[in-house]
Amino acid sequence: MINPWSSSQYFDYEKLIREFGIDKPNDYFDYFMFRRKLIFGQRGLDYLEYAIKNGMEFNAMTGLMPSGHMHLGNKLTIDQIIYFQSLGAEVYIAVADLESYATRGISFERAREIAINEYIANYISMGLKPCKIYFQSENFDTQSLAFILSNGTNMNELKAIYGLTDSSSMLHVNSPIIQAADVLHTQMRHLGGPKPTIVPVGVDQDPHIRLMRDLAKRLRIYSIKPDHGKISIFIKGTDNPERYINEAMEELSSKGYECSPNYEYRAIYIKNSKEEERIKIDMILARLEGKFNEYTFIEPSATFQKLETGLRGGKMSSSVPDSLISLNDSPADATRKIKHAVTGGRQTVEEQKKLGGNPDICPVFELYKYHSSDDKYVSRVYEECIGGVRMCGACKSEAAQNISKFLKNLAEKKDESLRKMDDYLIKRSS
Repeated sequence: MINPWSSSQYFDYEKLIREFGIDKPNDYFDYFMFRRKLIFGQRGLDYLEYAIKNGMEFNAMTGLMPSGHMHLGNKLTIDQIIYFQSLGAEVYIAVADLESYATRGISFERAREIAINEYIANYISMGLKPCKIYFQSENFDTQSLAFILSNGTNMNELKAIYGLTDSSSMLHVNSPIIQAADVLHTQMRHLGGPKPTIVPVGVDQDPHIRLMRDLAKRLRIYSIKPDHGKISIFIKGTDNPERYINEAMEELSSKGYECSPNYEYRAIYIKNSKEEERIKIDMILARLEGKFNEYTFIEPSATFQKLETGLRGGKMSSSVPDSLISLNDSPADATRKIKHAVTGGRQTVEEQKKLGGNPDICPVFELYKYHSSDDKYVSRVYEECIGGVRMCGACKSEAAQNISKFLKNLAEKKDESLRKMDDYLIKRSS
């Protein structure tokens, strides 16, 4: 079972794809994390692709836990957010101060300080443009929507998804609902209504993604179903479906679709549709439904990135400081950590020259693979390693120079980034 609260590291990504129904991404997105298969899976990414191809609005959403230092593993999500923002995404970022208060006892004032100084200032320095960053404790939309969403699930489902038991804390019950509300509230009517929303995550967060996609679907009135090569629509959750059938038929007819109703079965059959038009039809109906259903949401999309290995092996963990590089580390501290990292090298220089190293299991090589946008450079490092040309000591020194340069650049920009904070933080909603 994938558990978002586990400290386990996941390596068999093909098994995860098979067992959890995760789809592989296609080659539409020309970004280094896709090209290098660092993004190994996705759910619903075809909605995002459709929106971009058709010049439609879409959201990108992520969150941060204000309980410690931002590190290189956290950076991967923001790298994606910045990329999707460059494609036109409206970006939302939730500061999970409710969760940090409940799990770590961090006051809301301290959470704000950590979020701004340890995370958001670095996001801005990395190139994030003005967007909508909010604190859970101050966002009425998230809190009220979580209440609505809680009616759409039950303990049996949460037990099945998360492995919860009767002795699980209520925090583990409430947390997934709050996270679903964080993502789905970005599609509420006063924020522009339903639109594709991409959420970049590590695979350990897939249970949250599956739950929020199911909740979004349950709140819809119109349900889209492929039907023998065509599309059918079914009406849910209302005692009088005739109005919704007639309004949908009128809207679809104006778009060139030939529809026939079945009031008894609460259905609309689209005669001249094709299965590949599912997204187009769903988008048409979502915009229509949003006029009379305040909780109309398009199922959020997700990319799943491979988790970067800690410098000491295993998962990066704040409880093992030398396993990670904080974005607020000094170049000297980062260099020390990298110099003491485990590698995929051989026991001796002679064996390395003869047999080559194994970059596929090397945390130091991941510093190149995950944090350099230059494909040719990363490929050269890889080939030199397996060819026995590159020695681990020199490779660590080069990686340390690269990371130190990056950290120095962030530090130099921090004061300027802090001065821009008002362009990013949204005020308390009520």
